Amino acid sequence: MQLHPTPFSDPQSRRLLLLILGLGFLVRLVFLYTTQNTGLMIVDEQHYHTLALSLLHGEGLAWEPGRLTSARPPLYPAFMALIWVITGTESVLTIRMVQILLALANVYLLYRLGLLLFDRRTALLAAAGLSFYPSLLAFNFFLLTEVLFTFLLTLVILGTVVLLRTGSSWLAWGTGLVLGLASLTRSVLWPFPAVLLPFVFVIAPGSRGRRLWICSVLFVGYALLVVPWAARNTRLQGVLTVVDTMGGITLRMGNYEHTPLNRAWDPVTLEGDESVLQGLEVEHPDASSWTEGQREKWALKKALTYMFDHSSLTFQRSIIKFANFWGLERTVIAGWQQGLYQPPEWFEAIGTLIIPLSYMAVMLLACLAIFRAAPRDHGSHVILLLVIGFVAGMHTLAFGHERYHLPLIPLLLVYAAAAVARRSWRDIRLLLRSSAAPLAVSACLFVIWAREVLIVDADRIQILLRKIFG
Repeated sequence: MQLHPTPFSDPQSRRLLLLILGLGFLVRLVFLYTTQNTGLMIVDEQHYHTLALSLLHGEGLAWEPGRLTSARPPLYPAFMALIWVITGTESVLTIRMVQILLALANVYLLYRLGLLLFDRRTALLAAAGLSFYPSLLAFNFFLLTEVLFTFLLTLVILGTVVLLRTGSSWLAWGTGLVLGLASLTRSVLWPFPAVLLPFVFVIAPGSRGRRLWICSVLFVGYALLVVPWAARNTRLQGVLTVVDTMGGITLRMGNYEHTPLNRAWDPVTLEGDESVLQGLEVEHPDASSWTEGQREKWALKKALTYMFDHSSLTFQRSIIKFANFWGLERTVIAGWQQGLYQPPEWFEAIGTLIIPLSYMAVMLLACLAIFRAAPRDHGSHVILLLVIGFVAGMHTLAFGHERYHLPLIPLLLVYAAAAVARRSWRDIRLLLRSSAAPLAVSACLFVIWAREVLIVDADRIQILLRKIFG
């Protein structure tokens, strides 16, 4: 039985997909040329570059020779180092070029996912949307985890959707391996098996024993990659450390007495009596000799204690952090404002309009499709929503910076494409009463965005508007 149409069985679809990929490649080549001399302006980029060079030179994941670390997940620095080994260079430009190819591979994966869940028209629209989505297009040229993690996350979802239809042991194994790779790229995903495995057990085809076998194989594939790294970290840090030592730090950053109500990520810049580690050496005079992992566990304990002791404030902050997570995309625009990047004024003006408007359109259309144009395969629909909800929920607990919703954009684009292909907005006009859910969620999104523009970032917006329009 054919579960879905083969991707190249229709000549017209093949030509359109190749056109989308070709134009996407050309646009990226133009941007690559114009950004070839752009340095590593973001601290995270500098960290990954340092760690990649350390791996390349045989020092392990270390800040400097003899100073091993677990502060960052290992896969992205290893990805960079592998590219340098293959090309025989230490070129940042080479990393950006490979990320371009990986981003285009993700466009193809999304096309396959669109075919599985909907139809060719939807698949092509989703592929075109991802190929030219402004923020993700820009992240091709940052040495950050977005491109690699987004590719791996899309591959995990594609593998899971096919697994739920076939029950293939080999596919379960491969999906587990990719989930392990994704977890070693961003630690937000390492607890996801606790959600994924029960779901697969319930939905996958076959007898109870067969479903249990599939889940076991999936977990073994995941554990095969994550467990050895967790063992290395635990030996190095002296406490259980699965992927990195940032979890407790980021949780405390978003949940302690100096956490701002509206910009929970700002404590990253605080030092002294207001830093996330304030009080550590008072409570533990020997803390100066502690490992990264021991400090992280102290921060985790303090964050959880504060959250429970201030439950009302924690609830209020969580609502705001959830809103921030789905806030307007401003990372690239902020880089222009701060002078980190200096494109032509006309380009900055156009980009400042296109980036948030593109995001708003995708979110509103996706919201409409989730309620009015969902896939007929309810299991696949649920797994997409589980991933979206899990990633959003984990970041809501810490600090909900808008940058962290970017890996979910391909999933939202599939829904948005379905809304466009089916013209789902007509249903709202004809069936207003039954469309209350998408309308309510859309209204919440508008409130979130209006609050950002009119209240939280009003000063920044005014400065930006004066810069653009004189």
